[in-house]
Amino acid sequence: MSDRAPGEPLALGVDHSAATGGARSSVGPRLYIVLTRVPRRSQLAVGSLGTVTLERGWYGYIGSAARAREARVARHLALEKPLRWHADYLFTAFPAERAWLVDGADGECELAGALAALPGAERRPRRFGAGDCRCAGHLVRFTRRPLRRDLAAAAHAAGAPPSGAVRAFGSRPAAS
Repeated sequence: MSDRAPGEPLALGVDHSAATGGARSSVGPRLYIVLTRVPRRSQLAVGSLGTVTLERGWYGYIGSAARAREARVARHLALEKPLRWHADYLFTAFPAERAWLVDGADGECELAGALAALPGAERRPRRFGAGDCRCAGHLVRFTRRPLRRDLAAAAHAAGAPPSGAVRAFGSRPAAS
C-alpha cells in the first residue's frame, strides 16, 4: 500500500545524497506525451532546426514541466499559440489529438528512447525538442497509432512503475 496522496508524483528513490548533504530526493520528473498524426510526407519549417521532413505517420512529442504540467499540455493542445518551442511548429501544422501524463519515468530523454525502441518506432527528425540536452530528440514517429498500453510499456522500460504511471489528459477543444 502506498503512502502517496492521489495526484502526488511517484517516488523514484534516486539517491542524491552527495548533492543534498545526505537527504534523499523522491520527486521524479513530470513528463507528458502529446500525439499527432501527419497524413502525408510533409516539409515543415521548425525554428532553429530549419526545414525538416516528416514522413506519414503518428508522432509523439515527449516533454517535461517542473511546474504547471497540465497548463503546458493544454498549451500544446491549443489550436492557436505563439511559436516558441519546436513542438509549437508541429502542433500548429498538425493539431495534437491526444495527450498523456507520465509519472515515475527517469526523464524525457529516457522515455523518448524507450518509445523509439517499440516496434515500428523511431526518433525523427533528429534533435527535435532536444535543445536543452544531448539526446537524439524528443519526437518519436510511429508507423501505427500507439495505444496507451504501448506507452505504459515504454514508460516502465524508462523507470516508471508497471501500472498507473500513464494517464490520459483531456482532449483538444473543437475548432469554433
